[in-house]
Amino acid sequence: MKTGIVVGDLGPSQLSYYVIRNCNKALESNNKDDFIAFVENLSAFAMQPNFGLMSIDEIWSFDNGLLVATSVSTALQVKKATNNSKKYFYVWDLEWTRNHGHDFLYNIEAFKDIDLIARSEEHALAIKNYCNRDVAGIVEDFNLEQLYKVANQ
Repeated sequence: MKTGIVVGDLGPSQLSYYVIRNCNKALESNNKDDFIAFVENLSAFAMQPNFGLMSIDEIWSFDNGLLVATSVSTALQVKKATNNSKKYFYVWDLEWTRNHGHDFLYNIEAFKDIDLIARSEEHALAIKNYCNRDVAGIVEDFNLEQLYKVANQ
């Protein structure tokens, strides 16, 4: 499967760790998967990725695959991408609960017209309470098998 993962950066964080680890593992066990990480900001890696890395400005070139945003800002970019990919917003962090995430009108745009994925049942409930939308599924720790199951429903 061709999968584009859109992140703020791949610097040391729990999200970066799971994205890199799980994609690297998938590439070790098969050669049919193709991963590209699109990043807003280039930084030192949490660990060495064994897959493609591109600026988020290149997202327009990704076509006919699975495109997964991981934050409000990346979801807004994914929604603007005019390509034939399945698009998801994997709500990794409940950004609206943080100091930088209190702009409701800005945030809510990321939750409209895109399929949502939660990290846990608790996150799914919080998302429902925030934007009045159900999630397409639950995917723990960027588990690729779970992600592909949700995408193929």
